Amino acid sequence: MRQNSPIFRPWHLLVLLTTACWGPFADAKATGDFYEEVSRFNKVLSEINRKYVEDVNPAELTEAAIDGIRNILDPHTAVFSPKDYDDLKVSTEGEFGGIGITIATRENYLTVISPLQGTPAFNMGLQAGDRIIKIEGKSTMGLALDKAVDKLRGKIGTDVTITIAREGAAEPIDFTITRARIVVHAVPYSGFVDGDIGYIKLAAFSQKTGSELEAAVKDLKSKGMKKLVLDLRYNPGGLLNQAIEVAELFLKEGNVIVSTRGRTQKTESVSSKNGMLGAEFPLVVLVNEGSASASEIVAGAIQDWDRGVVIGKTSFGKGSVQTIFPLDNAGHALKLTTAFYYLPMGRCINKPENGIKGLALQQDEADGDDMVAAPDSAVKDSQVYFTAGGRKVYGGGGITPDIVSDQKPMPWIVQAQERMSLFFKFAIKYRPILEKSKIKIDTALVVPDSLYLAFKDFCLKDTSFQKVKTNAQATADIIQEIVLREQKFLGDSSATISDLSVQDGLASLKATLQKNREAQFDASKAYIMDAIKRELLGAVYGEEARIAIMLKSDNQMMEAVKMLKDTKAYQKALSPKADPKPVAPVKAPEKPTPTKKK
Repeated sequence: MRQNSPIFRPWHLLVLLTTACWGPFADAKATGDFYEEVSRFNKVLSEINRKYVEDVNPAELTEAAIDGIRNILDPHTAVFSPKDYDDLKVSTEGEFGGIGITIATRENYLTVISPLQGTPAFNMGLQAGDRIIKIEGKSTMGLALDKAVDKLRGKIGTDVTITIAREGAAEPIDFTITRARIVVHAVPYSGFVDGDIGYIKLAAFSQKTGSELEAAVKDLKSKGMKKLVLDLRYNPGGLLNQAIEVAELFLKEGNVIVSTRGRTQKTESVSSKNGMLGAEFPLVVLVNEGSASASEIVAGAIQDWDRGVVIGKTSFGKGSVQTIFPLDNAGHALKLTTAFYYLPMGRCINKPENGIKGLALQQDEADGDDMVAAPDSAVKDSQVYFTAGGRKVYGGGGITPDIVSDQKPMPWIVQAQERMSLFFKFAIKYRPILEKSKIKIDTALVVPDSLYLAFKDFCLKDTSFQKVKTNAQATADIIQEIVLREQKFLGDSSATISDLSVQDGLASLKATLQKNREAQFDASKAYIMDAIKRELLGAVYGEEARIAIMLKSDNQMMEAVKMLKDTKAYQKALSPKADPKPVAPVKAPEKPTPTKKK
């Protein structure tokens, strides 16, 4: 049975990265053993409820039992509370009632990271760095982030009053904002990265991902795009029907996109049309260890059909199908893993570590006659498959890139600055100073040395940053503690190291390590100045400006641009290597493979 994207109706029963697969479950017959075990479980609960030495909350018993069940299944099976279920709907629908800001906790304050363009918060003048100190007149001190989000979201057309403290403003400012429909865009950024090379960042697979991506492609084509980089890095996935719509933009009519196989189901999704970007349109897909689920379906289908070159790091390997089953009228629901995903040429996306019991099912299918194993399947400890054009690709879970490319290692001191949001904090502090000095903050801004020195001074005055030590400094402290402990054990309880030569040696080592730490600052000057510009632009223009700046120093992006500018290298990457005996592409079996009882 072939299922194409137009037939999906995701809210008949919410399906995350799955097809309409609930039907077979209605006909499935449970064995008598199952009901006997359920009866035994009910008796245990009943006896605990009636006779345990203290009162036991039934809800706690239920949650503990459910957690136990999940522990023997897989990491993606879960029972949702009503709130969790509502949050899931928000992530898949891609819209909600709210004011339109991205917030986080910075130094125990709720802080606006960025107002979304065109939203009530943006139109009212909220700025990145604004601290939300009150919501509806009540202090936000100690308020958990998710609780704050609940208070800010609400019914469209209703008002919420927030009080903010702003850098450079003498008094707190009240904003009464009318909630509106907030759309979380699946395409947060698109543009050009080099000449006629277009770039599209795809952040999620929600209900409108396909249409948003299509609109972005049309816009870039109208502006002269001839080649494309599709960025799926850190995209955690989402809805299967959207993965199919995205893949259809690049594949040919009749190309298999993905198939699912489980104990009680088998489906196959096929492209229902020719893509708007034909094979003559060079394509690079970026993936990394944060690309999962729907992202892997799209990247894997493009790779299997030799439609584009995949660059980056091996993806996450989350290739299991979750189906949502409502449990009651209160809003509880079961998210249950019901199948695995397979790419067009037969590879299973799921890594063994992302499934527990599911590993047995994968092994059963691998043992069946329907699977065609390549003769050199032991290579790289993984099964070997071949793309439609005869290129060798590897199974074992996840998408292994055609070109492996990693990001440049970030200097230690910069890691600490990023982790502590020092660039963001500095930009918020200096934005009003620069604006008052009539310095225009735009893409043409060249960060002067004076601003770099100001940032250096800003970090040196940050007590938390000054307390952060390198691994070598932390190790020196440990050595000192060990020496003092040994000294005490031998009867010398001095507070300092008694052996002067050891004491002087450690002091010298620590002084040298501190100098090395400080030297990293100037050694990382170029990165720091780029980061200052990134956050200043982000504070003024939002997330799109941040992304545009980050792409300029993105090693994987540079690899993609290099590939697309070199026609011969691109064609070579999509050409099969000289294998002695190419193996025919592996096809999905026509019938579900039964699970063997162990």
